[in-house]
Amino acid sequence: MHINGTQMAKRVGIAVGTFSLALGLLAVPLQVLAAPPSGPVPSVYRPLSSTALVPSITGLDRSVGRLTQSPTLGKFSMLVVDPVTEKPVFSDQVNKARIPASVTKILTAAATLSSLGPNSRLSTRTTLNGSDLYLIGGGDPLMTKAKGINSLKSLALKTISSLKSRNVTSVKLFYDASLFTGPTLGPGWKSSFPKVGVAAPVSALSVGGARVQAGSVARVADPARQAGQLFAKRLKKLGIKVTSVKSGIAPSSASRLASVSSEPVSVIVEEMLRDSDNDVAEILSHLVGKKTVGEGSFEGGARATKLILSQSGVSTVGLSIFDGSGLSRQNKVTSETVADVLTEMVRGDQPEWAAIATGLPVAGRTGTLDSRFDTKKTKAGAGVVRAKTGSLTGVSALAGTVLDKSGRLLVFVMMGNKVGSITNARDSMDLLAAKLAKCGCQ
Repeated sequence: MHINGTQMAKRVGIAVGTFSLALGLLAVPLQVLAAPPSGPVPSVYRPLSSTALVPSITGLDRSVGRLTQSPTLGKFSMLVVDPVTEKPVFSDQVNKARIPASVTKILTAAATLSSLGPNSRLSTRTTLNGSDLYLIGGGDPLMTKAKGINSLKSLALKTISSLKSRNVTSVKLFYDASLFTGPTLGPGWKSSFPKVGVAAPVSALSVGGARVQAGSVARVADPARQAGQLFAKRLKKLGIKVTSVKSGIAPSSASRLASVSSEPVSVIVEEMLRDSDNDVAEILSHLVGKKTVGEGSFEGGARATKLILSQSGVSTVGLSIFDGSGLSRQNKVTSETVADVLTEMVRGDQPEWAAIATGLPVAGRTGTLDSRFDTKKTKAGAGVVRAKTGSLTGVSALAGTVLDKSGRLLVFVMMGNKVGSITNARDSMDLLAAKLAKCGCQ
């Protein structure tokens, strides 16, 4: 699907007044959309009422047009789309490619769900070749040290059980992160990012977010090495002698010992979007690159994402991607590309993208929007705006959906570059989204 200002052909069998959203979205359990104790979040992904009127272009311009000219927004683009008709109802500089910051994660989510599938799980495993034990990373970005079924502790217990059944009491341990290749820091990233906690070096084998220690924001220089050392400690505590810990690639002839699986990819995507997790985004992007174009790297992930979006009918005009998280300032995207993804998600044209809907933060309730939309001017957006945030120095963005006063569900994308104050730009965007929520705008 490609949105532009011209009249678009309606899809066969879909009428404007009777359109309902995809069954996959309608079936989302209400508890998934529930908020923290402050109160329930209304589901905005319900069938649209046949009486819900489409806001007019002139009505929206009258409501928000002047606000888009605020100097706090810098070089600004905004697009509002009615997903039923797939037509824009407000547009301003929508063909300008902007730095999207973490709004990039919406594109990464779509590519991940299409490539890996929402129900797939990521496996971390061990194999044995003689007395050589291999710990092999499968790209689980949420693997923990000791808690959960996908923990390093769980894998150690399973591995030891298998080793003892083979009467193996001493091993050389090799950690294998060869699923990913290339640089571990993205194009344009600062070398200080791991130390200050912005993002860890990207690795197919990582435990506990590769943090130096529990509760720390700083990340280690080599996540796979850290995982190997932690695994060796687990083995030693449980009676297995580990004579060395080194990097190595497991031979194909090695015997499989044990494995643990991640949460479903859909759950991982939801967490990435809700918390704007850079580490999760980059690992998922690398996995998409490996699965789609055979290259688990920054370049492979970027190339695969663009390919998948294009094959899904999303406009990729002006699209330049260099990472999966949006940390790179080399990324450029138009509002149209992001709106295409969100519109197809809402319509159910890509059913596997449903986790984007459930992962988007809810204004005033969850994730990176939990403390926003709490002023008198913006509270109308609380609970009815679901959107991905984006922030870099001089960059602010907000993209998602809003249920307006008439009960019409709208898709919106806002991106501001060269903003003087991130705080002021955020406030202006929140006000614009709240205006959309309050507006019937006929």
